[in-house]
Amino acid sequence: MRICTDRYNNIGVVFGIINVIVLFLARWEIDPLEYSDGGLLLVTTMPLTILGQFLLGAFPVYVLLRYRLMSPLLLSGFLTWFAAVDRGSMEPFIGLYFSPVLHLFVLATLAVVGFGEFLVRDVAPYVSHDPLL
Repeated sequence: MRICTDRYNNIGVVFGIINVIVLFLARWEIDPLEYSDGGLLLVTTMPLTILGQFLLGAFPVYVLLRYRLMSPLLLSGFLTWFAAVDRGSMEPFIGLYFSPVLHLFVLATLAVVGFGEFLVRDVAPYVSHDPLL
């Protein structure tokens, strides 16, 4: 049984999983015991956090491969990079970046920015929307 036959989805899934791993390793360096008690925080927010981080990695790669849109990938990559690099500061960005509510706003921003790039590329006659792969 094959889960998905679309190669764009498969590559997006891989990058989504990589995004989750990078962000959790960066968060682990700040506070390794944050989710160790297994309480209400772990049960309620972890599935939403994992899903949000997965989508922040998978969606931009999918739209890059399928529609050749670079801006969502650059924005999402910058935010993930900044969250991983800024973990040593006094108030690290990764604490905010773990919020499931922020994931919704970032995904909406990525969609709006990607749609804007799509419209600009649609006006330019020499730019193709054909898939990269």
